[in-house]
Amino acid sequence: MPMLTATEKRFIKYWEEQRKDGRLKYYLLYILTGTFVAIIVISFLTLMFGLDLENTLWYIIIGSFVVVTAATIFSWLKNEKKFKAIIQREIRKGMEKDDQNENGNEHA
Repeated sequence: MPMLTATEKRFIKYWEEQRKDGRLKYYLLYILTGTFVAIIVISFLTLMFGLDLENTLWYIIIGSFVVVTAATIFSWLKNEKKFKAIIQREIRKGMEKDDQNENGNEHA
């Protein structure tokens, strides 16, 4: 029975890299970048549909910030939960394996 799947190994490597600088840096990077991209895309779409960008720009900025912030926080929480569950599972498996080895050696 393999300890970690290839997908889990990739996730752990990715998430350890993302979380090493802390939550604040993660939030700043993704909220600022995501908000900027969302504002550009939504502004472009607003102009394409012939809507008045001047009157809707503040709504676009605030809406983009709120949605991206919520998505970033949710993403951090989801990834942390997944990371901790994998680590705890592997610790539990390791402890069970140690117990089996100890029990096996006692009867030998």
